[in-house]
Amino acid sequence: MLARSGPRRPRPLADPVVAALAARTDDVARRWLVALVEGRPLEDAAALPLGEIAAAGPALCEAVLDAVASDPALAALAEGAGEDHAALFARLAGAGGGPALVGAAEALRRAVLQSAEDELSRSESHVLADLSDRLAHVCAHLAAAAMGAGATDGKVASPRPVDLVPTQPEEPPASAPLWLAALERRLADGGRFALLLVELDGAERLRLAEGEEAARELFARTGRAVRGALRRVDLLAHEDDGRMWVIAPDAARAGAGALADRVATAVESAASARGVPLTASIGIALFPDDGRDAAALTGHAEEATLAARAAGVRVAGEPDDRPFASGPRLVH
Repeated sequence: MLARSGPRRPRPLADPVVAALAARTDDVARRWLVALVEGRPLEDAAALPLGEIAAAGPALCEAVLDAVASDPALAALAEGAGEDHAALFARLAGAGGGPALVGAAEALRRAVLQSAEDELSRSESHVLADLSDRLAHVCAHLAAAAMGAGATDGKVASPRPVDLVPTQPEEPPASAPLWLAALERRLADGGRFALLLVELDGAERLRLAEGEEAARELFARTGRAVRGALRRVDLLAHEDDGRMWVIAPDAARAGAGALADRVATAVESAASARGVPLTASIGIALFPDDGRDAAALTGHAEEATLAARAAGVRVAGEPDDRPFASGPRLVH
């Protein structure tokens, strides 16, 4: 079993701005609704229950803000005490499975941050950074609880476009279609492989605290460190928000777990921000165990990464060759 410590758990943020936002949940819910619609293809927008979002969205936003300010409120939010907020969140997010819940949680986080920016002066930017960190923690718990309650319908979204960066530095970077083509070719080959999603913890907090240019340098440094932890046959694909995908040919569960452990160590050794080492949450999906097409595999990896972050562990997956029921397992 992997024995890596979890990411730093952001402390409750009982700041006056949180109380101010709790009095403006209609505004937060309105922004969330707009973000949900903008994040969906037009043909999928009809799946969103707009009337229920308008009616129940403010109460859900209030529960999220309570969880930002209090750990007991976070536990109630994630465990469905009283009002089952996880089930409510899943309904309001609309159909779409795990990736749709991840996207809805991110849209909710951004809606709260946008409303917070209206409340804060430039001199209070440190509060926004702390709020972003705590919100990511709260929204990860909420989405993970929704997935754990079986609130998904199995339908998954297409992976987001990324840029392919080969592990061999002499090869030129390729474009987003080549990343998708590489995954499709691997699927067509039919051989076993692992897909890893590596997400830097607190990526947006880094941007807010360090500035865009410094954050990009930190992301680039961790990307180089991750490349160094991979085998020559592995492919690494970067996104521009602190996320990386790894295709690892011929990797079974034990090998994928060992690779994820090396990647986590590489990230922590590569860079630090204000003296604190960077960390990553990693999700593992195996072909064919966890999916037989690109959308299913990326969706499984997304769910596993979210579950890892919510549970405070580095890697979600099970590092052995035994089959298990669908859904992420957490490695402590």
